[in-house]
Amino acid sequence: MAVFEYTALNASSRKVKGLIDADSLRSARGKLRQQGLFPTAINETRQKLALPQQKNSSGDLIPEQVGILERLRTRSVGGMQLAMATRQLATLVGSGMPLVDSLRALGELIDHAGLKRVVAEVSDRVNEGSDLAEAMRHYPRIFSRLYVNMIASGQANGRLDLVLDRLADLLESQAGLRRKIISAITYPVLMLLLCCGVIMILLAYVVPQITAIFRDQGATLPLPTRIIIAASDFLQGYWWVLLAMIALVCLLVTRHIQTEKGRVHFDSLKLRFPLFGPLTLKVATSRFARNLGTLLASDVPLLEALRIVKNILNNVLLESAVDGAIEGVREGRSLSKELGKSNLFPRMLIHMTAAGEQSGEKLSQMLLRAAASYEAEVNAVVSALTSILEPVLIVFLAMVVGAILASVMLPMLEMNSLAVR
Repeated sequence: MAVFEYTALNASSRKVKGLIDADSLRSARGKLRQQGLFPTAINETRQKLALPQQKNSSGDLIPEQVGILERLRTRSVGGMQLAMATRQLATLVGSGMPLVDSLRALGELIDHAGLKRVVAEVSDRVNEGSDLAEAMRHYPRIFSRLYVNMIASGQANGRLDLVLDRLADLLESQAGLRRKIISAITYPVLMLLLCCGVIMILLAYVVPQITAIFRDQGATLPLPTRIIIAASDFLQGYWWVLLAMIALVCLLVTRHIQTEKGRVHFDSLKLRFPLFGPLTLKVATSRFARNLGTLLASDVPLLEALRIVKNILNNVLLESAVDGAIEGVREGRSLSKELGKSNLFPRMLIHMTAAGEQSGEKLSQMLLRAAASYEAEVNAVVSALTSILEPVLIVFLAMVVGAILASVMLPMLEMNSLAVR
């Protein structure tokens, strides 16, 4: 992509200068007009486009650098936003509207500023002769490799609208599953934080005020009360040590996970952890089956589809298993048998893959059925865990707070009993 140096007039008729990246002189003019600038001179330059630090005479960031900031903000494009845009584009293309016109109409329908800008730039590239997949390839943070390859397959087969519909289904399914898991995790995490907060407040403020009475009277305190007082004293005097230890542990764990050996240990732990390990495997399996099935249904070759799907598993053990399957399939062996060698993927997926391989055109359908089955299982498990964790956390909070209060109230009861005697 070339870099152009320009002089232009803004909406206030003020002269501004700067740099802008574009594929051609015509594209550079179009980008400037979209930014509300009217170019008076544009020349290609060998300078590199810097990060957004330069400012114009009024102290504002120059417009092309504001554009860079907008592109950086496209990281916040959510799965449902992209799914909705994909569905709208499928409708526009399916209605017989030319692709460039469909992209321009899509840009008017999108509310997200970053995605709107990217769609406009993709439209410019397509208008200048690029195909849609190649234009989208410039924005990997929004359009994944899977997305781009499916678009390329749809254009090659003349079924772009159908592929876009499948992509929208895929994105909606993934976003829905992610939202379900996040919403299920949010409540237990908030309850756990509330529990920790209540304990901290009791130990740091409530317990010291009550125990000061016992110390003034020189009363002999029972063991539970002495333990609570010691914990309260430690929290008041050495809270910074506790925070430092937590920060150090987090740092060491993060550093370890970033190493190859640590990543293997962490990913292995995720699959073997009680309760959550099987859930993690089901989520990964559903993503694997749905993405692979969608790619195969869009006529992407099996080997290429496996290479793409491997990168979305987010687990080095499963990625290694898929690597082995790729080598086996390349040598002419069965995908189901190669996946089964790792003993990681569930048996139902292996059997359904084998059934689909017996008639090649049904493999994609069997994978999508397997994905739907595992997504249903994930939803059921998440709902069950949520219903179990809520009362467990409430009971745990009540027991901890009750134990603290009981240890504080015990000396008071003993003092009252002695006074009565």
